[in-house]
Amino acid sequence: MAGDSRQRPGPAAAPYRRRPRRGQGPARALLLALLLPAAPAAAQPADAIDRFCGGGVTGGGSGLRLLPDGSAFALRRARAGAPLEAVPVPRQGPSYAEILALLEAAGFERLASAPPGNLTCSLTLRREGQGHSVTWPAGAPPASLAPALAALGADRP
Repeated sequence: MAGDSRQRPGPAAAPYRRRPRRGQGPARALLLALLLPAAPAAAQPADAIDRFCGGGVTGGGSGLRLLPDGSAFALRRARAGAPLEAVPVPRQGPSYAEILALLEAAGFERLASAPPGNLTCSLTLRREGQGHSVTWPAGAPPASLAPALAALGADRP
C-alpha cells in the first residue's frame, strides 16, 4: 500500500520517568521526617463539650473541654495553624451531665452558626463520634445558650 499514511502498531512507548535530582526522593523525605517531628495534637474524644474562642491578629485562642467522666482540660492554640493543646485542670462548677441538659433544653443541635467575627467563639458537642458546633462573633452568643455558657464559665476552668 504505497500511499498509506497510517503507522503500523509497534511496541508502546515506555512511560517517561524523571530521575529525582540530588537531594530529592525517599532519602530526603526520611531525613525531613526525622528532623521535623510533628507536634502532638490534642486527641478528639468521642464524647465532649468544648468551649473555645480564637482568632484576632495571631489566630490563637483558648477554651475548655469537659468529658463525661468529670475531667476538664484547658484548651490553648498559640497561633493559627498551631496544634491544639489540652492540659488537665481541676473542674469546679456544674457537671457534664448538667451542662448537657442545658444544651438539650436550648435545642443546641438545631442551632445554626452565625458568621464569624475577628474573634470567633464556638461551642461544640460531640456524642458517639458525631459532633455539632455553633459559632458566633465574640460577645454575641445566641441567647438560648446563655445558661449553658454561664455554667461553663468563660473565666474559670
